[in-house]
Amino acid sequence: MGKDILAEIIEKIQYLTVSQQKFLHEMLVGHEKVSTAVSKKRLLKKSFGIWANRKDIKDSVEYVNEMREKWESRLERIKD
Repeated sequence: MGKDILAEIIEKIQYLTVSQQKFLHEMLVGHEKVSTAVSKKRLLKKSFGIWANRKDIKDSVEYVNEMREKWESRLERIKD
């Protein structure tokens, strides 16, 4: 992972609520436990709303579409 991406992730974590940061911390610290002990459905329910109340995301649909465009352009670069 490049330094720019890591710095961007760290910056965005600051915009999460305290409970969202705690959830993220629990997922990262307990990664092994999560992958074996917790069902995917339960994880999905627990993570619901993790993007709520973000100050840097105005329109979630637009935000997701922009992310998808970046992924698609990256895939095109990788194919070449």
